[in-house]
Amino acid sequence: MKIDIGAGKIDRAGWTKLDPVHGRGEWQRKAEETPWPIGDNEVEELRASHVMEHILAGQDRIKVMNEAHRVLQPGGTFEIIVPLFNGEWQAIADPTHVSYWVEESFFYFDNRITPNADYGIRVWQTESFTVHMGYEGHWIGRKP
Repeated sequence: MKIDIGAGKIDRAGWTKLDPVHGRGEWQRKAEETPWPIGDNEVEELRASHVMEHILAGQDRIKVMNEAHRVLQPGGTFEIIVPLFNGEWQAIADPTHVSYWVEESFFYFDNRITPNADYGIRVWQTESFTVHMGYEGHWIGRKP
């Protein structure tokens, strides 16, 4: 199974939409409404294109990342595409953005930054990180 988080109107063959408006049945929900209607280790791939910046930073962001980790099979990937706050206006101009991302935001999830407190973050392996158009971050994380 493959899950497209916040897919909106975009239909991708073979993918299930987890979306509060365009999802179907139990999948019509916000990403932070956990647990998702699937068991542990059942998903091959996850994708969240321009949705994570609409999820509050802090516990809501951690909740989504941990739920993605729970449902992915070992070795499964999670692709996140977000506007980066690196001096470009795109990340902060949209009035619906409630959290901001920089490349280092992902370091908390792959253990390159270890906070002094235990936030309960499940650890990912960063497979790749690239920047497109000067502001759009593309991260692919793999569940160990």
